Amino acid sequence: MNQEDIASLYRQVSVTVASPTGMVVKLYDRILEDFRHALEANAAGNVERRVSSLNHALLIIAELEGVLDFERGGAVAKHLQGFYRVARSLILEANVRASQVGIEKLRDIFTPLRNAWQQVDQDVARNQASMPEEQAPQPREMRRQTIAAEPELEAAGSRWSA
Repeated sequence: MNQEDIASLYRQVSVTVASPTGMVVKLYDRILEDFRHALEANAAGNVERRVSSLNHALLIIAELEGVLDFERGGAVAKHLQGFYRVARSLILEANVRASQVGIEKLRDIFTPLRNAWQQVDQDVARNQASMPEEQAPQPREMRRQTIAAEPELEAAGSRWSA
């Protein structure tokens, strides 16, 4: 088994056991990995790889936007929708212009948001660990839930605007 096979297997297993917010963190990790690959490809003049990496990031962002739960997520879900729309525009612009600075800016924008989702995931895990077992969501139920903007983000005062 080579390194790529091992990494692929690790991603498959970790996705299977991830909570909904953990899945969001993994998707943000993959977007950041796509940006890293695009930066490397752009620096090397590899247009095909840059385009492929940025297109993959666009697909993930479209999926994240598509599963926003506006009923449960409220204002945070609306802010995330606006963020994803702006991000798509920035990705397209960076891709068309082959802009190293544009891709770096995207990475710098997504990194703190990824870290915020990781904090939410850790907070949710702590809250579930303190719940009686019969009240805690079971893994099968958790995989069926849509990705909702977590109330903790709104309570933390997130005021991002597009």
